[in-house]
Amino acid sequence: MFAKVKERIDSTAKPASRPTGGNGGNASDRPMPSIVSRDMRVTGDLDTPGEVHVEGAVDGDIRCAKLIIGATGTVNGHILATTVRVHGEVRGEINAEEVFILNGSKVQGDVVQTLLEIAPGASFEGAIRRRQTVAATVMLAAPVPDPTPPEPVTEAEAEPLLLATEPVEASPEDLSDPTAAAEPPEPANSGDGLAEKKAG
Repeated sequence: MFAKVKERIDSTAKPASRPTGGNGGNASDRPMPSIVSRDMRVTGDLDTPGEVHVEGAVDGDIRCAKLIIGATGTVNGHILATTVRVHGEVRGEINAEEVFILNGSKVQGDVVQTLLEIAPGASFEGAIRRRQTVAATVMLAAPVPDPTPPEPVTEAEAEPLLLATEPVEASPEDLSDPTAAAEPPEPANSGDGLAEKKAG
């Protein structure tokens, strides 16, 4: 009698499956974000090629592809990312392609960006600079050393360029008498030649 009930329960039970998230059934295509929860404090730098959500506090630099700082989130350090959305508080430089400083947020530090949006009700104190195109490619890549050594500088290349002026020859008396008044040379293009050409 009990055996039949057990067989019925086993046959109707389905194995637990992971939600697909609506991306074609393959949840592994999109990595999970790293989350600093509301009751967590991180001391040190965060470096990931993925996405980071900060609801707690981070005392250190953050380097990631996408950063979302929630309304309760605080970051004390520099941020280097592709996209940054600030709902909370940041004290430090933000360097990103896209920066969104949203209503109720507070940013104290410089923003280096390509696209910047500051919503009404946001607090911002710092400088805004345009991001150089090289900074985006340097974000997560290590610098590549130049394999060719620099060429030695020859004596001809090391000489400074001189302005075109009339030559002035120093006599031995001028060099020995420091009180002699020397007039500065006139520039080669002083305009005297123009007056002569107009008159003539």
